[in-house]
Order: sequence, then structure tokens, then C-alpha cells
Amino acid sequence: MPAKAVDAINGGLLAHLVTIDPDGSPYVRCVWTYAEVDSLMIGSMSLDKRYIRNLQRDPRVSISYESGVIDDHGLAEYLVAEGHAEVLGDGGGRVLLNRLGAAYIGPDADFLADPAVGEGHRIRVRLTKVTGVGAWLA
Repeated sequence: MPAKAVDAINGGLLAHLVTIDPDGSPYVRCVWTYAEVDSLMIGSMSLDKRYIRNLQRDPRVSISYESGVIDDHGLAEYLVAEGHAEVLGDGGGRVLLNRLGAAYIGPDADFLADPAVGEGHRIRVRLTKVTGVGAWLA
């Protein structure tokens, strides 16, 4: 993934995560993500969520973002990342979500900072394809 896209995503762009339900239909959920060149990280506080169960059964995902920029044709610039997700068993969801709170809520956010909330879980998406339209893909 290009550095401009990593920076934009880590600046607080909301992600639309698509997983696959047991009947083969898509399931879409908005999530916060942290981007790296070759992967995306997602935090979750519970394994008892539909998208987590979907990932444990079928790890294929698509994640979309809009940059907030409208191009000369009136269309929003976008990025779509595809890959395979893995629910990590090392905790870390609370720490990741608290860190992401600064980008999504504000620099002084204290989101899930209380350790009594629990550790949660992290999901790593190893990217296989990144497509889209916009200067952030240059």
C-alpha cells in the first residue's frame, strides 16, 4: 500500500469491512483500522461478534475507504483493500483501540484506557490487493 494511503488511513478514515456470512452473502461493518504497508490491524473487544465468527470460518475480506476528496468527475476518491484476516490470540485490542481513539475521536481521547475493560483482540489483515482511485494511491 502506498505511503500516502497509509498516512490517510491512520489519520482516521472509517473503514467498511466486508466479511462472508455462512450462506455466502456479504456482511458489512464499520471498523477503525491501523494501516501498515502490507497489512491492516483492527481491534475488537469481543470474540462474540458476527464479523469475528465470519473471519474465523472464512478469512477473506474486503475493506473500503473514502478519502473525502471529490475528483473532477464528481466521484469520491476511494481505496479498496483485499486480503486474509487472522484473529490474533495475544489480546491487544484495548490498547490498539485506545491508540486509534486519538485519530478517530481526538488527540486527547481516553477511549478504553481503563484496564478493567479487558484486553480485547486484534485482527491482522494481510493484504493481497489494493485498488482504487485518487492521489493517495500514487
